[in-house]
Amino acid sequence: MVADIFLHQLAEAEAQLDSLTHLLLQGDAPAYEAGALAFRQALVQLAHAAADQPTPVPDAVAVRLAQLARALVQQRDQLARRAVVVARSLAVVLPQTQPTYQAPGRRAGFSGAAPQIYSAPAR
Repeated sequence: MVADIFLHQLAEAEAQLDSLTHLLLQGDAPAYEAGALAFRQALVQLAHAAADQPTPVPDAVAVRLAQLARALVQQRDQLARRAVVVARSLAVVLPQTQPTYQAPGRRAGFSGAAPQIYSAPAR
């Protein structure tokens, strides 16, 4: 028998993840960060509630946990895609600057070797 507190915490984690998905689509970073903290707390509470559950959970609960895990993986993938888009956008808006320590067409004034303090063998 699965405890009601566990089912409540599972429902809370599912709701928090749905909220995160909605916030990700909106693109509201501060709200997403706050939602991520709330989701993390919901997962911690779910883990504490799961400690008292029987090892083989009923099939319906196992399906819900698997769906939550899949949704979390999708969320992570969406964040990775969004990070790439943001990085590319920033590269267009903020182009890389040339180093100021080197004149165009000339070699840099250093040998490229590590400073003496770092070239000693590790002990």
